[in-house]
Amino acid sequence: MTSKPWLNYIIKTGLKLGLIVVVIATFYLIYLDATLTRVFANQRYQAPALVYAAEKTLRVGDSMSQRQVIDVLERLSYQRSGSTEATGYFSVSGDRLMVHRRPFDFADGPKMSQRVELNFHREKIATIVSWPDGRQLDSIQLEPQLIGRINSLSNEDRLLVGLEMIPSLMTETLLLVEDKNFYHHSGVSPLSVLRALVANIRAGRTVQGGSTLTQQLVKNLYLTRDQTLWRKFHEAMMSLVIDYRFDKNTILETYFNEVYFGQDGRHAIHGVGLASQYYFGRQVQELTADQVAMLIAMVKGPSYYDPRRYPERVRERRDLVLRLMYENNLLSKSDFIAAIETDIKVRASRRLVEDSFPHYLERVKEELSRIKLPPNWQENGLKIFTALDIEAQHQAERVMADGVPGRDIKDLEGAFVVSDYRNGTLVALVGGRNANQVGFNRAIKALRPIGSLIKPIIYATAMSESESMGLNSHVVDEAVTLSDERGKPWKPQNYDSEFWGDMTIYDALVYSRNLPAVRIGLQVGIETLITQLRKMGVVTPIRDYPSLTLGAVEMSPLAVSRVFSSIANDGVFQPLKTINAITTHDGLPVYDNPQQVKKRVLSAKVAYLTRYAMAGVVSKGTAHALGEAFPGTPMAGKTGTTNDYKDSWFVSIDGRYVVTAWLGTDDNQTTWLSGSSGALPMVSRFYQQVKPEPLSLIPVEGLTFQSFHKEQGTRIPDSCQQAVILPAPPTPLTNNMNCDAQVEEKSWLERLFGG
Repeated sequence: MTSKPWLNYIIKTGLKLGLIVVVIATFYLIYLDATLTRVFANQRYQAPALVYAAEKTLRVGDSMSQRQVIDVLERLSYQRSGSTEATGYFSVSGDRLMVHRRPFDFADGPKMSQRVELNFHREKIATIVSWPDGRQLDSIQLEPQLIGRINSLSNEDRLLVGLEMIPSLMTETLLLVEDKNFYHHSGVSPLSVLRALVANIRAGRTVQGGSTLTQQLVKNLYLTRDQTLWRKFHEAMMSLVIDYRFDKNTILETYFNEVYFGQDGRHAIHGVGLASQYYFGRQVQELTADQVAMLIAMVKGPSYYDPRRYPERVRERRDLVLRLMYENNLLSKSDFIAAIETDIKVRASRRLVEDSFPHYLERVKEELSRIKLPPNWQENGLKIFTALDIEAQHQAERVMADGVPGRDIKDLEGAFVVSDYRNGTLVALVGGRNANQVGFNRAIKALRPIGSLIKPIIYATAMSESESMGLNSHVVDEAVTLSDERGKPWKPQNYDSEFWGDMTIYDALVYSRNLPAVRIGLQVGIETLITQLRKMGVVTPIRDYPSLTLGAVEMSPLAVSRVFSSIANDGVFQPLKTINAITTHDGLPVYDNPQQVKKRVLSAKVAYLTRYAMAGVVSKGTAHALGEAFPGTPMAGKTGTTNDYKDSWFVSIDGRYVVTAWLGTDDNQTTWLSGSSGALPMVSRFYQQVKPEPLSLIPVEGLTFQSFHKEQGTRIPDSCQQAVILPAPPTPLTNNMNCDAQVEEKSWLERLFGG
């Protein structure tokens, strides 16, 4: 047989080239194994921090109508139905409301789904009954509403879910449609590639893909969508490495959390956990067969199969998936018929978060920046549980947008802050008339003179400095001339330019008289006042001028809320926080509501006396309009007006909240609004929706109600018409004291016989 040198050369050269390719591929695989394995294990994707409002707890006895509870459920995307067998549904029958609560990983741990019956009577929750066992419950906790997210630089949104949380129907359907042999190949399926190649050649176009789930995952995570041989080779090699190094369930879970489902504005929706909420307002565990089929159908192309833009197109693809599910025994005949007859129903909104609350979220982000988080928190994502009360926030926003009834205030700006003073939390915060405008947050950053809001602090400081000082203490409302910071004469005036003469501290505060506050403030000392303000959380500059006694100190509405929260909270200061707890997406605690920094800044007696006087402001003083609007509901408050009506302030204290409202202009022009004509009506309208809780005016230990002369402040008999009833430490009644606060001299006959 004749030798063919050229053939031998080709064979030898081919073997050499093949060997080189094998060596290169081997080193390339080693390189991929060294780099890709580490990246896939620790940095597969970045998950955002999802921000939630406070969860809503419905309690027996709560003043909530059936309509109000339904509003809460609808905000949480619960659906009204005749049946509540499935979670996420509610039904109504007369005064009865059936609710099937979803399972949820709350900040304090996971809670399973729960079906309850709520019965209402006279606008209150009368009973809560567990269904079907009939147990009487004190309360039921609803999952919190998603209000925002803090993204990584990639702007990819996802809610990480474990494979065990994904319905088996969804898992089996995905494998059926996208990769039947997922558990039997090594990351690449040559038969699938060959089958797809034949199908595409026959069709003359790309009609079928040969990529495994692993290859799809690699492409989504690490590669571009360029259709080149090198990209395909790279994809195949990476898939082999990942399949070799990681178990199938890890790869499948990663796929479920990575697969792309469309856009929410500039945010990309990734993963079935967030997609189920984005399209259906439901958790992935709650998805019905038709909803599972629709999401699996969208994997092929979420833009092409957008259910909001192309409902018929996505229905055709969904029905194809449903038929495959039925043919492969994943659905019964009845379930298949029910699913295929169901219309495509998705949330009307294209926004995952309906209400963004940018002013409140700005404060959340500031607070989050001061919390020590794991450096790699994006790998597991965060759930941030805040104190935001949705009803209070919505009402505060409406109040700010509506302004002052009957007044043209289009050039005015403002801020509104609501704090829960017992828990030290911010439950609502609005930084401007336009609640959706991102920019200058006046609730936090607007520093404005507080005017007469300083008066409760002056009198509280005075009562703290001297045990003999109380609400019954005598003070004079008359002219005084002082030297200002420049050494020039300063003659402070009352708002009505009148002088009322002798009065008690109680009346001086109730009627907001300036001159008594100046006298007491100077008697206490400016430096002492500054020290007290610092204790109560004021961090902005404070000038030691006599004008401080009339409120010449600039504070933000948030700082004002912080100060008055100390007075409301029995004299205990604590910072006002927005964040209650932080967990990972799968519920592991990261930041678990640590103990608040609490510091006593006023005695309980002084705090109570100050609140009592502020309650007088509401019942009969400068804020009497609020008392008239809510008769029978004790509240405390204080109006504040600055020079030339440039700032209108009002602060109220009820049994739960401190509410602070401010109106003014950004360029410091006059508003022609006092505290009682501007900010106060806004607070009153806030309380029309968020009902105030009664403020307890029962004296604390060491104080009792006694009769005092309304001008001199001297203890007088209880029968005197001139008497004013005030809380004070037990004060003995001087013998022979008459109703004019004078000791009557006894006649010689009375003295003789001891009369």
